[in-house]
Amino acid sequence: MKLLNKLSDYIHYFENILNLSVCDQIVNDSTKKEFVPAPTGTKTNKNNYRNCYTKPLNKKYDSIIFKAVGNVLLKYQEKHNFFKYNFLTNDSMQDTGYTHLLYKGDEKGEYKIHIDHYDVHPRVLSISLILTDNYEGGDFCFFEKNNFFVKKKKGSAIVFPSNFCFPHAVTPVLGGDRHSIVTWIR
Repeated sequence: MKLLNKLSDYIHYFENILNLSVCDQIVNDSTKKEFVPAPTGTKTNKNNYRNCYTKPLNKKYDSIIFKAVGNVLLKYQEKHNFFKYNFLTNDSMQDTGYTHLLYKGDEKGEYKIHIDHYDVHPRVLSISLILTDNYEGGDFCFFEKNNFFVKKKKGSAIVFPSNFCFPHAVTPVLGGDRHSIVTWIR
């Protein structure tokens, strides 16, 4: 068994998780007026800590996204023998669902460095599905100095532990709009 020796070994990027036409359908089925300003874990956003918009994913895509997330979990389990999750009998998305995020380029949408696990929402694994890649900036990056960047490619997934060891951010979008779906495994 290969032992991992750095935190970035637990961050994975998987290409071709979603069909590109499905990504386009999800984006095109959403109008900007459906989105509301995204809250932070404390429900307040006094310092523009998070400048993006959110809405629940249209339910007609739930089964497609559920299968994609299952595929991501299988791939993650193949890489990490000690990560065990029975996603076939546990619908981990019951509590949080799938969230469609929109980072607007004309507003320099971003989410400053943060973690996904906190008392109100204890999370084990975070998954982000990239729906678009035709924007500038908006990089998904990790750690205090944002020194570990993840490639952006439509239809891909980023998966990582949600705990305090994995602070991450989305840098400001400088042009175009960034769409993604996020969910968490509890």
